[in-house]
Amino acid sequence: MLDWTPPIVQVAIDVLTVEAALPIAEAAARAGVTWLEVGTPLITFAGTGAIGAVAREFPHLPVLADYKMMDGVRKYVVEAGAQGASVATVCAVASDASVRAAVAAGRECGVAVITDLYAAPDVARRARRMEDLGVDSVYVHWGADQRAEDPGRDPLADLPSAVEGATVPVGAGTFSAEDGARAVELGASIVVIGVPLIQASNVEAALREYVERVREAYERRAAGGSELT
Repeated sequence: MLDWTPPIVQVAIDVLTVEAALPIAEAAARAGVTWLEVGTPLITFAGTGAIGAVAREFPHLPVLADYKMMDGVRKYVVEAGAQGASVATVCAVASDASVRAAVAAGRECGVAVITDLYAAPDVARRARRMEDLGVDSVYVHWGADQRAEDPGRDPLADLPSAVEGATVPVGAGTFSAEDGARAVELGASIVVIGVPLIQASNVEAALREYVERVREAYERRAAGGSELT
């Protein structure tokens, strides 16, 4: 049974080979992260066996397969479970039929299904619809290409509206420890970090600081505080 106790810190291992991924996963595990994400680039370039490689090396940590599924989704969810993953992602801009199929497959094989709200025209509305369709969690995600084109835009701008309308856990993609702490303060139960921290000269130290900042922010939130330091 997947533990959804917040705050969950998910590390996106967005590299291209298993050889590059395992040291990052090891550093993340030592830093105290909650979930290991086998990122879309890793699955695309290394194949679904990368999911199993990470899951076998770190059996004590849930592994998320970030397929970003769009169509024909059942086979991806089933394979995620076969490889040892606990979670798989489907895109919110996929059809309702695909989301329903992903959820059904997940229930059959014991894989939680998370919806990535990337590029959804109305994030809050689509988040509510995803919940109606039975997903286990929704993620607010301002992507790398969007950030490159509009670096001044707040990656958490859509988070408050998603949190307000959802009863399932809400996750948020972040780019720094400051983002992670602020996301938790804004109501996120799950925070995701990959680049740039997985490219740091000391990945373990960078991720440990992130984990600590997130946990401190959650403790303040739980205590009713709001000021970030």
